[in-house]
Amino acid sequence: MQQFLEMLLTGRIRLPLLGDPELLALERELPRSDWLALLMLERRGEATMSELAADLGAPLSTATGIGTRLERRGLALRERHPGDRRVVLLRLTPKGRQLAGRARAKIDSLLRRVQEALAPEEVDQLLNLAQKVVRALQEPADAPLPDPSAPRRVRVE
Repeated sequence: MQQFLEMLLTGRIRLPLLGDPELLALERELPRSDWLALLMLERRGEATMSELAADLGAPLSTATGIGTRLERRGLALRERHPGDRRVVLLRLTPKGRQLAGRARAKIDSLLRRVQEALAPEEVDQLLNLAQKVVRALQEPADAPLPDPSAPRRVRVE
């Protein structure tokens, strides 16, 4: 399930969590991109704006805007890198860590429910299928489709 969480945090997949009242309340507090940044900073400890942009799969200007919003709300601090004053580091404040912890606890709870509902083989199958879907959606729309009559390798367990 750690792989599933990674796919969620990096924005490669989005869970249909709209029905969960706690997550709806959290999303009313901050936009989803800000939540993802909070969760990534919780995991990393600190990040440069370039690292945050890469983690979010977003342009540097977007990551900088997210950093500004988080700082304005008192959720993160921006500091100059001690070794290179041109580089800006972003790290969570205690308030940001508390909010990220709340979101992470709720997401962990939902992922545990999924894991409990599935057999271990089904969890593996879910992860494999999710990764396949992500790869398929990352390919350009005009990429040639695989030949359905071509032999395929099917893993049997």
